[in-house]
Amino acid sequence: MRPPPSPVPADPEDARKAAHGAALRLLAGREMSTARLRERLGARGYPEDVIQGIVERLTRVGVLDDRRAALAAARTLVAVRHRGRHRVARELEGLGFSKELAQDATESVLAETDEREVVAKVVASKLRGRRSIPDPASYRRLFAALLRRGFPADLIRTALRPYWQQRAEPQQE
Repeated sequence: MRPPPSPVPADPEDARKAAHGAALRLLAGREMSTARLRERLGARGYPEDVIQGIVERLTRVGVLDDRRAALAAARTLVAVRHRGRHRVARELEGLGFSKELAQDATESVLAETDEREVVAKVVASKLRGRRSIPDPASYRRLFAALLRRGFPADLIRTALRPYWQQRAEPQQE
């Protein structure tokens, strides 16, 4: 368990040094957005003017880069967490990236990765070795699970087609 953060020093110069150290420790663990770093430093009690100075300095020297952080997060979401394009964009926005940057990072990562392969891996893991989808209810559950992961409906239908032995897809109730 982590010890509680130390109190913010009263001297402005000491507060700036402490905030800089705290920011570097936060960024050492993972890339994060400027908004998330501001939020985390603010939660620790650092004044807004100190946070602004730290963010500007770290951005200027290249330690804090929203584009790089968004691309890293998007790669993780696609390659490791097996998320689809819609979910990746939503989660990036939740991490504090702008909507435009989230869309741009999502498109960049998906240009490097074949989304059909990602959805095929998820389908295979959900079917657990079965060669077909047994009934319409199972088809609908699997379809809904893939939609929640953020994959487009047409891609899901294409991925499920080989496993569905019926001629037509189950109708929604």
